Amino acid sequence: MFFLLKLRFIIEEYFRDRIFILILVLVLFLMGTIFGILATGMLSPVQRDNLLGYLDQGLHGEIFTPNSVYTRQTIVANIKIVFFLFFMGISVIGVPLALLLIFTRGFILGYSVSFLLRTMGFKGLVLILTGVLPHNLLIIPALIVMVIAIIDFAAALTKIRFTKKQVVIGEEMIKCAILTVVVLVVMMLAGFVQGFITPLFTAWLTQVI
Repeated sequence: MFFLLKLRFIIEEYFRDRIFILILVLVLFLMGTIFGILATGMLSPVQRDNLLGYLDQGLHGEIFTPNSVYTRQTIVANIKIVFFLFFMGISVIGVPLALLLIFTRGFILGYSVSFLLRTMGFKGLVLILTGVLPHNLLIIPALIVMVIAIIDFAAALTKIRFTKKQVVIGEEMIKCAILTVVVLVVMMLAGFVQGFITPLFTAWLTQVI
């Protein structure tokens, strides 16, 4: 019990000290989501019908069928994202790419949710709850934490390089590495959910409704 309280205190203190970075990342994600929602309103009837046809084909095909190969590919892809972000933080110059990734994730989520609701109504809501949200509830927070960690680490490297401020780089590296491991575990779990559990649940519910 004491360990959990201590861990909670450490986590709260970490993010409280980086509140401005947290706000920046959240604003970028929110902007991406808003742009994604607006983008669905620009679809032509032909584009909308093509997307609906593809989605309908997927619902009755292999896209929403549990598949061990797809699950493994999804997990590997999520692992690659984590390591990509980690090395972007170490290189410092890669931080803008990490911020772009957060914006893009927001755009994709906003676009997907808005498109499903506008075109499929209640069935679209069911697809959002079963096929979009489950893995994103893990992926989005994990990516936000990862981006905060690498921005913080990149800022520490910048201070050492361009200012005379004393920074314990080893301590910053350990913090970043610990958060990377935690995010890696969460992203692997999200890959399993996206590759196996989500398709199973979605396929079952789409047959019911």
